[in-house]
Parts: sequence; structure tokens; C-alpha cells
Amino acid sequence: MLSVKRITTILAFVTMLLLLTVTCMAASPSAKADSEEKHELPVKEYRTKAGVVNVAVPYLSGAAGGKSVDDKVNQAVFDYVNAMMKQILSTQEAEAFDKEKGGAAADDMIRYNSELAKYTNKMIANRNDTGKVTASWYVRNDYEVKAARKGFYSVILKTKTYTGGPGDVITWKAMNFDLKDGSLLELKDLFEGGADYATRLQTLIGYQQMGRARLQHVIKGKELKKPSPVEISGEEDFYVDDHYNLGIILKSGKEGSTSVDMQVFDISLNDFADLIKL
Repeated sequence: MLSVKRITTILAFVTMLLLLTVTCMAASPSAKADSEEKHELPVKEYRTKAGVVNVAVPYLSGAAGGKSVDDKVNQAVFDYVNAMMKQILSTQEAEAFDKEKGGAAADDMIRYNSELAKYTNKMIANRNDTGKVTASWYVRNDYEVKAARKGFYSVILKTKTYTGGPGDVITWKAMNFDLKDGSLLELKDLFEGGADYATRLQTLIGYQQMGRARLQHVIKGKELKKPSPVEISGEEDFYVDDHYNLGIILKSGKEGSTSVDMQVFDISLNDFADLIKL
């Protein structure tokens, strides 16, 4: 029989594991909790609910580069969410919509997003009515703002769809912007030219992988396969939060399928501050 001390230790390990490990099917911070977090730059939400299409899109104002940068960044975010909705449409349906609406004008991005959501719901309803699907398809999009400052914006867009098959498809897309000019940043853009940031990140992620494997060993009581080392290319999805953490989102499996596994590794910026571009 396990002692109280042993039970307490195992529970502590379980708690740590739940905090450390994130998969595509794991619970993530809700948009409501995120919206309640205070950021330096105001971020508002536009949400459209049209039947089985439920789409929330964040948009900001007050970028260091002015309104033109606000528009550029917001358009990039809306474009991505719109593209995820269009994935559920046929090519002919998407072309018909754009022909009727005249395209996604930058000065009317909210109208376009709203009407696309309603149109997508209508196309799904048509499929259901004609018996082409055995279970209702749907599209849901939410988000989590990680940082919103005058010069930098980091947001994760989270899309969940069902278009038949064994289960839902969950897709995360992290977008990071320089708000001085509205440019979309890649991971490698955070570091000084020539800096060996990849080796540093691979080492730090490796420590976390080994720690998670040890925790699972304690919980499951058997030897687990040693995790494979990661290779950082500089093109990985990432975010930087308001608490000076860099999050690396690693995915394995086929993108856009139910088999994608996703893990997030949070690393303090202090661990590679000497490599960061100032």
C-alpha cells in the first residue's frame, strides 16, 4: 500500500506533467481568460456566430507605426482566419464568394469576414441537406494574445474543424509582428546575425524533454523511449509573452490531420539574452 508521502509525491509529479505537456487535444487557456489579461496595447475582438461557424478574430490599434501598420497587421490576421474557413469550401464555392463580394478589401475586412462566415455555414448546411455528410461539419476559431505592446504583437490563432473522418482537426498558428512597420517575424529574426541560437534552443528544449520523460517514467512505472532530439531551423511557430518567455511550438505528424501532435516549450528569455537582437 502506498504511503501518504508517496501518494503526495506522485500527485505533485502529475501536476507538473500536466503543466508542462501540451498536445493538440489538451485544454488550452480560454479566450475569456486571455481577454481579461491586461496588455499595453488594446486588442479588441470581432466574433461571428453563424450556425456551425463560430469565428473570433483579434484586432488591435495603437501600433508604433501608426494606423497603416494597424491595418496591415489586422489584415494579415483576418486573412489567415478567412483562409482557414475557405479550406472547408470547394474551390468553386470560394471563387464564387469572392466574385460576388469583390475580394477582401483592407478597409472592409470585418464585413468580409462576417459574410464569409455566413456563406460557409450556408454551404455546410447545403451539404447536410443533400446527404453528402454523415455528421455536421463545423469551423471554430479562437485565439490567445501572448503580448501586445506598442512595438511588438504576438498572438496564437487556434482553429478547430470537422470535415468528416475519425475526429476534429486542430491547427495552431502563431503570428508575431514588428509594430514599427507591420512585418511578420520569423523565429530567426529575434537573434543577432550569426548567433548560434539553434544549438542553444535545442539544448534547452532537450532538458525539458528529458524532464518530461522522467516524470512519465515515475507515473507509468516503466522505462520509456528516449525522446528524439529536436532540430531548430528558425522557421518554427513561436510566441513571446508579456512575462519574457519564448514559446516554441513543435508539431509532429501530418499538418491538417487528426494525427498531429503538438508540444509547447516555454523558455525564459534570460537563458539566451546574449543572442537576442536589440
